[in-house]
Amino acid sequence: MILATILLLVAAPGTAGYGEVQFVASADVFADASACRVRLEAEAGKAQAQRYDAVRGPYEIAEGDLRVHMVRAEGSGHRIWEHRCLGKDLSSRTWNHSMEAADEEFTLESAAAKAEWLKKDASKQ
Repeated sequence: MILATILLLVAAPGTAGYGEVQFVASADVFADASACRVRLEAEAGKAQAQRYDAVRGPYEIAEGDLRVHMVRAEGSGHRIWEHRCLGKDLSSRTWNHSMEAADEEFTLESAAAKAEWLKKDASKQ
C-alpha cells in the first residue's frame, strides 16, 4: 500500500517538471454529484478487479471535487488514469510517467530515490 501511494504521488501531473495534463469532459450526464460518485466507485472497483498496480479513491480533493486514480506499470514507467467528479460533471485524464534514466534500470527503489519529498533534510538532523 505504501508503495502504491509513492507511485501515485511521484506520478502526479505537474510534478518533477512535467506539464499538467488537462481533464477531458465525459459525454456521460449525471443527475447529481451522488450519481457521479457511484460511477467513480464503479471505475475503482473495475480497476481493482483488473489488477491495476495501484487504485486509490474515490477521495475528495476539495469540496465537490472527488477523484479516483489508477496506475499500471508499463515499460520503464507507468500509466496513470484519473477520473474526477466536479459536482455532477465527470471528466478524466491519462498520462505516462517515465522513470527511465540513461544508465539506470527502473526499480521500485530507484523510483522512491527520485521522489524529492522522501529525501531527508540534512540540516534538520
